[in-house]
Amino acid sequence: MPSYKYTYFNLRARGEIPRLILRNAGVDFEDNRIEFSEWPTVKASTPFGQLPFIEIDGEAFPESMSISRYLAAEYGVAGKTPRERLRADVLTEQTRSMKEGIYKYFFEGDATIKAEAQKKFEEEIRPKYLKTWEQTAKDNASGSGHLVGNALTIADLAVMDALEAVLQDETFKVTFPKTYPNLAKNYNTVTNVANIKKYRESRPQTSI
Repeated sequence: MPSYKYTYFNLRARGEIPRLILRNAGVDFEDNRIEFSEWPTVKASTPFGQLPFIEIDGEAFPESMSISRYLAAEYGVAGKTPRERLRADVLTEQTRSMKEGIYKYFFEGDATIKAEAQKKFEEEIRPKYLKTWEQTAKDNASGSGHLVGNALTIADLAVMDALEAVLQDETFKVTFPKTYPNLAKNYNTVTNVANIKKYRESRPQTSI
């Protein structure tokens, strides 16, 4: 089995999907989490001066989504057929796009701009994506509780990760199961996968 060292900030944000894939597969890896205060001294040693990156047997590779696709294929959660892989990839990319709306207000220092960005996210961006994922879950005829086919894919992990961020809004969390019942079923299915449940209970607690 390859040796993995995965380096990212001590956040979920843009770097959590590879961790979820590896934890789900029960693969031992070095989860190298760095604090923002360490970044200036670490940056020069990273590929393209960015995080995350993964070292596979000592060879470093950047780009979170490329890493995620590689690991998904390596550990059986990319999808069973080319069409399933395409569907899963589309959904995974959508989660990346949706979360950009969160980062625009989360990391904003100006209070006015922050409030405007958060309002746009809650009123426009969040419902746009969640409605799409709700319909996807509803349309999956397998009845398995997954988004693509009848087994866990990267799409399930990515959507769960995106939902983790929005469900921190306690008011929204109360209405979520009734507003998005099929998506809520998917979320419950994924969070109750044994290795995922174990990881979520033991990982560092971060805001995003």
